[in-house]
Parts: sequence; C-alpha cells; structure tokens
Amino acid sequence: MNKAKNVSKLTGLLAVSLGLFIFQTNTYADTAQSDPAVNTAVQSEQSQSSTVTTSDEPVAVDATATSDDTAVADQSTPAETVESDPTTESQPTTAEPSTVDTTESTSDEPTVAYDSQATDSSTADTTAADSTTDSQADVTADDATDSTVAQPVEDQNGSSDTTQSDTASDSSTTATTSDKDEITVSGIGDSTDSAIKQSSDNPFINFFTGITSGIAASIIYPLVASRQGAQFISKFRTLLSPNRWDVSQNWADLDEKYNPEYVKQYYTEAQDWYDNKAPKETWEVPFADGTGTARATYIKNGDSKKTIIYGQGWTTEPEGMGRISKMFYDMGYNVLMPYTRGQNTSDGEWLSFGNKDKKDWVNWINKIDQTNGKESQIVLYGQSLGADTALQYAASGDLPSSVKATIADCGFSTIPSLIYHLYTGAASSLNNITSKIGWNLNGLIPLVPFDQLLTSMNNINKLVQGFSLDDVSGITAVKNSKLPTLFISTEDDTFIPDTQTETMYKLSASTDKKLWVLDGHVGGHASASNAVQDYMKNIQDFLASAMNQDSTTSNNDLDVPATDTVAA
Repeated sequence: MNKAKNVSKLTGLLAVSLGLFIFQTNTYADTAQSDPAVNTAVQSEQSQSSTVTTSDEPVAVDATATSDDTAVADQSTPAETVESDPTTESQPTTAEPSTVDTTESTSDEPTVAYDSQATDSSTADTTAADSTTDSQADVTADDATDSTVAQPVEDQNGSSDTTQSDTASDSSTTATTSDKDEITVSGIGDSTDSAIKQSSDNPFINFFTGITSGIAASIIYPLVASRQGAQFISKFRTLLSPNRWDVSQNWADLDEKYNPEYVKQYYTEAQDWYDNKAPKETWEVPFADGTGTARATYIKNGDSKKTIIYGQGWTTEPEGMGRISKMFYDMGYNVLMPYTRGQNTSDGEWLSFGNKDKKDWVNWINKIDQTNGKESQIVLYGQSLGADTALQYAASGDLPSSVKATIADCGFSTIPSLIYHLYTGAASSLNNITSKIGWNLNGLIPLVPFDQLLTSMNNINKLVQGFSLDDVSGITAVKNSKLPTLFISTEDDTFIPDTQTETMYKLSASTDKKLWVLDGHVGGHASASNAVQDYMKNIQDFLASAMNQDSTTSNNDLDVPATDTVAA
C-alpha cells in the first residue's frame, strides 16, 4: 500500500512538473507581465555584464557612419560596465560585446543598446582578444567551465578598449560567458556543467529518469510542435488571458518614454486599417519538398518594388502580424506574411522551427521577384520563430540579388538554449512550492533531468521530422550570412532572453550589423514593435543604409570556421 502511495506521489509530482513546464510558455509573445520568480531564476543562471546609458531615448550608432560621425563617437565617454544583480528584475542594462566600442548617450531619446559595423579601430581593439575567443564560437555545454572569455575592462581614464581574460575560476572580474545561450544537443553529453548535465551517474537512477524524461518529452513535444498541440496551447492561453490578442496589449505595459498615447492611437488605427482597408491578397506556393501548399497574406503598396517578408512566430495570429505590417506599409513596402508549415492556412501537421520553411521562402522570393521585376528589393524580417526562419534563409546560400537585408526581432540562439531557459524557469516555479517544506530542488525538475529531456525531445523530432534540433540553430545561421542584419530584443523578454540575441549579434559574420535592445517595460516577448516611433525610426535608418549596398555576394563565399568567433 505504501509503495502504491509513493508511486502515486511521484506520478503526481511529475504531472505538476510537466504542467509548470508547459505553463512557462505563457510568457510568450503577448504576455505583458513578467514573473519575478522566473526572472530571478533566469538571471541567476546568467552572468552577463551590462551597459548602462544615461539616455532616455534610443540613439543608434549607424553601421555606415561617415568619418565625421566616427569622430564624434570616438569623443564620447564609454558606457559604464556594471555587473548585473541576479536578485533584481529587469535591470535596464544590456550586455556589451568586448570587441566593439559603444558610446554613452547624452540625448533625451529612449533606449538601450546599439552596436555598429566593424571599423579599423574596432578590429585593432580586438586583436588581443582573438586568441581567447577563437575557441568559443561554438561554446557548448562541454566546455562551459573551461572557456576563457575576453571582455572590456575600464582603465583609470574610463577607456574600455583593453581586454581581459576571465575564466570560470576567476571571481575577481565580471563574467560575460554566454555558454547557456550556445547549448547544443551534440555537446550536451560531454558537458561538465551540472546545471546542464543533470542526469545521475548511478546507472539504475539514470535508466529510470531516462524513461520518465521520455514520457515528459512525448507529452511536451506534440504540444509545442504539432498543429493541434500548438492550437491547444494557444486556446488555453487565451482562456487564461482572454484579452491577450486585444490591440490594447500593445500599450498595456509600455513605459512612458515610449509614448503609450501615440502607440494607442497608431495601433488602434492600424487595427482598423488591416481589418477594413488594407488591400489584402492571398498567395500560394508549393512546399519545396512537394508535400503541400504554403499560403500567405500579401499587401500590395501601390507601385512599390520593395517588399518585406514577415516571418510568423509560434502561434502568432495573423491579426497581430497585420497590425505590425502597417509600419512597413507606411515605410513604403509591400508586405508578404507567409504562414509557417503547421500554422493557420498553410498545410502541414508539424512546425519545423524554420528548417523546412526556409526552403519554402525560395518559392516566395521567386514569386515576389516575378511580380516586381528587375527592380525588386526584398528585406527578410521576423519575430521570435519568424526571426530564426529569416536568419536561416539568409544563410542558405545563392541568394538572389534582390534580397538586401535581414531584421531579426527576438530570435532564439539555439533551441536547446531556449528549452534550457524554459526548464530553469519551470524548475524555479516548482522550487517556490517545494522550498516551503524544506525541499530545495537546486534547478532540477524531479524525475526529468534537463539533458535527458532535451535528448528525448531531439530523438522524437528526428523520428517525426527527420532533422536534429541543432539543425535550426540561430548561431549557425548568423555565422553563414553576410547580409546586413539588425538584431532587436527587449530586456523584459522572459521567453527568449535578450542575451540570446546579443550572442547571435556577436557571432554574426555580417560586417554591417546592429544590435538594439530596449530597456524598461515594453511588453515582454516580441514586444519591441510596441515602441512604434522608435521601432520605425531604427528600422528606417538601418534599411536606408542596407538597401543601398550591393548584397549580391553569395553566402557560399563565406569561410567561417565552426570554431572561430567572428569579431564584431
């Protein structure tokens, strides 16, 4: 009888753990409020140093700045680097790459972080750091405790041009390792990080938790990756938050510095425009593998030859995409909004996380070029999962000359890193319960070690879809694309941390790249577009440069060793 009760308790605990894990996805996209417990847990896993600016509005460092602009930037006071406090939620700071000089803003405009195209001076500054960063481009869990990271260190004059090595054993300096944002399935088995490789050395326990982790993965994976499962999650979240798709969510949690009154007016009109006035058309192209049909909404903008391809996020509704598309329409672009496999009106029963969708984008781009002719200009854009789809296509090689730039808004660095982030959040929430009875879980969900859960999910994905989760890596994509790229994120993103965007920025092979991280309250995941005025200005400034550059160079010309870090 006692054994039966114990089994019942274990089963119940597993169910609670799984429920918390799934519930953790409630921070996605439209969630305006952050969970302090989750934020604390996530921040405690990260040791990123941050840049504090004195500005209230965003000031961009243009990747194509003139010599005069460079001269002005060089006279600015370097941003102060401070160590983030894991006990503080949503600190208004962003991690600063060690290889780029950033300037402290003295303007009155809102923002956070910008980084720019590599210059001769920044290349010189990174020479000393090259020997310590060359082995880190693909930092996986197996070298998490051994990696050496180059980071900026201020001298007595406030300069941050010098670099210093910081190892895991050196507690006197601020660690800037981003290993938790570069986890791979292939490297997890050799990890020496107990937070990542949680499975027991005891073969009996390991065998048992392998079974329970497999059960957990078989429940979670269909909920996340299947059409029916994703729809169920979306409806369940709507049941918990009935107003989550309401237009008012665009300004519900927006700081005053981002002008919520203007945002309210803009998005109210944008909703009416998309519902009643936008010249919408339905487009179709066959899947690249011939297994079905991809569908999209196309909004033609007069005689414009410029087009934004808007990659869809996970469970993102067309209405939400439609409101945002108004910004690009107002900039003079046609807008094509393809629906990914397994979502909305496109065929398919499984979401491929961009792996198969990127091949379908070839057909979308051919259709756009046929429509607009020789003057066709295309920008790849996406939020969250859509950002990674755009990045993956940008890295696919042999791009048409019409494809000019990429805008990646809050994409993931790797799927294993995203799963790890959600896992630690769920473990923290569970620990808040068990700690009340004196049971500290130490970042572990009982019976479901992270490494075994990840391995099981990857095995299911390979069985169902035929590819590894490592094949949809944002990091791999940015290393293999030279397209001008704008990386965007927000500090209050509790679904995909802004550090993942920063990691992709630092490893990007593009020589014309920018990083913009909004501070304060913006609205959570995929919320940067809530700050309408700043969003449009920064995208316009970026595209004004990118669209005038020759981007006909094939990505096949890239020679980016898998183990080398690309200097910013």
